[in-house]
Amino acid sequence: MPLKKGDRAPDFKLRLCPEGEFELSSSGGYNLLVFYKVSCPTCQLTLPFVERMFKSYGDRIRFLGVSQDVCSDTEEFSRNYGLTFPQASDAPDYGVSVAYDVQVVPTLYLIDGKGEILFVEESFVKSSLESLNEELANLVGKEVNPLFEDVSVPPFKAG
Repeated sequence: MPLKKGDRAPDFKLRLCPEGEFELSSSGGYNLLVFYKVSCPTCQLTLPFVERMFKSYGDRIRFLGVSQDVCSDTEEFSRNYGLTFPQASDAPDYGVSVAYDVQVVPTLYLIDGKGEILFVEESFVKSSLESLNEELANLVGKEVNPLFEDVSVPPFKAG
């Protein structure tokens, strides 16, 4: 089972794709981590909706895709799915995925500036993503931008 709401998030450093570095503890603010694999159909469904949240709230919340693939595959995935939020590679050893006990992808974690996990979701659960979207809007003091109003999506898709 992954870490849960209220747990302390393990700090980590990962290489960004194509360059740079992400360190969780250096933000001092809210972070949304999305663990995924490029070959995962549920991830392919989920990540474009995370991109919508990034476009709405990414000026105040740090987003990071934590890919379990090498950077070249991660970068191609980002291009194919129109992702503009930062992506990092957790391959080949999956050290961060192991530290977060990720067993299903996608898995999303919202973490505050003190390292406390505020939200965890595995797979694609439409209602949970809507709740996360509302929580992000509240955290940054913005109006909620609907995620699903222009598309039809299932209520749940297993990862």
